[in-house]
Amino acid sequence: MAQARGLSLCIPVLDEEEAIGRILARAVRLGSPLRARGIEAFEIIVVDDGSCDRSATIVGTFPKVRLIRHGTNRGYGAALKTAFANATHDLVAFIDGDGTYPPEALPAMCQPLLQDTADLVVGLRGGDEPSRMPAVRRVGNLMFAWLLAMTTRSTVHDSTSGMRVFRREILQALAPLPDGLHLTPAMSRRAIQVGLRVAEVSIRYDERVGRSKLSVPRDGVRFLWSILGTSLKEE
Repeated sequence: MAQARGLSLCIPVLDEEEAIGRILARAVRLGSPLRARGIEAFEIIVVDDGSCDRSATIVGTFPKVRLIRHGTNRGYGAALKTAFANATHDLVAFIDGDGTYPPEALPAMCQPLLQDTADLVVGLRGGDEPSRMPAVRRVGNLMFAWLLAMTTRSTVHDSTSGMRVFRREILQALAPLPDGLHLTPAMSRRAIQVGLRVAEVSIRYDERVGRSKLSVPRDGVRFLWSILGTSLKEE
């Protein structure tokens, strides 16, 4: 089994004061489960993307969490790319800060990377674990998976999942990635295009805490173009 020196968990945040404290309280307890998998070092990086609420203040109460702040809102993808640039470990993960994704699934998601059977591991919503995804988004995900399969012959079922773990060394091959919410489908398509090994691990998916930033009509179109491979450049 290949050994990883450590894992950097990246969390983008925009006005998530209702959820971010609970997510971080769960994430900081991952040290022991990760060590049991052979990952000795662990860090959490939160990028506050211009929040107008108490998100940054709440993050600041966690001394083991590194907080980076954008002075203005630059976008979900931009916040993640800032976190990636500041990650210090060879494995990089990301989850949303809204309570939808379970940080407890990260040790299992690291396993294909440690066994050297994958370069990118995607958290699969709606697999063997319970999912509380809204119906309209579930239908959209099925459509995106079908389009990705048709255009790339991919077997990735959840191309828009916002929970992933990957080898930091693949970032150069994935570039350029967009600054918006469509970073995830763009990453999926790019990984397949360049021949990276993509695995999926079933995860639980819960309802978000607080108001969603996703606009189904606007962001759905962006996701569509990312799947079709025509919007991989920077916004």
